[in-house]
Amino acid sequence: MDFDILYPERREDAFEADCVIAAVFFDEDELLSFGVKSDSLELDDAFYGYNQFEKAFELWSSPQYLSNYYDQFKSFFQAEYWHDISEDTFLSEVSNSLNTIRKTILIAMESNTFHKLIEPLQPEEETNRIYESIRVKLKQGTIIGHRPFRFYAIEIEEKKCYLITGATIKVHKDMKKASNTEIEIKKLEYTLKHLQKKGIDTKEIFVTQAL
Repeated sequence: MDFDILYPERREDAFEADCVIAAVFFDEDELLSFGVKSDSLELDDAFYGYNQFEKAFELWSSPQYLSNYYDQFKSFFQAEYWHDISEDTFLSEVSNSLNTIRKTILIAMESNTFHKLIEPLQPEEETNRIYESIRVKLKQGTIIGHRPFRFYAIEIEEKKCYLITGATIKVHKDMKKASNTEIEIKKLEYTLKHLQKKGIDTKEIFVTQAL
């Protein structure tokens, strides 16, 4: 597991920055252990080299990936929750959302308001913020009125340090009922355990490890 610092832009400014935002790079063995299929485009040479933040945008910009994604979860998209959305509409809605999603997140990073975009993965984790790192999620973008784009991260230190572990387009309102969100939870848990094992629970310790 490697870390890429997304913000601040110059890595040498990370110690002085009010908030540091980073993303994980998982290797092939790690991704396979989470449940990513060996023939997934996530492991293709065109996408493999990106960290989990950049990879999301690269994959969501790929018509082939989105078409495969639609086929994989077609039963969900044909259900009442998604109003039987067509593949063409799905691809168009994703494409129309990407620039806004990226712009919103980058502005939040630069204006030190990233913490306003995130919320605890589970409500009960809110009380743990004072004394430990917690799992968080970020909702952005829309598809036919839903807000299904999800980024997942570890809040290493509240308002000071976040590590993005992955992203997906949520296809079922109960995240436990779809394989894509199950994979993202495995990434979260794996990363959190790694941070805890290494004693990484503040911005300063994380930056020291990441640089």
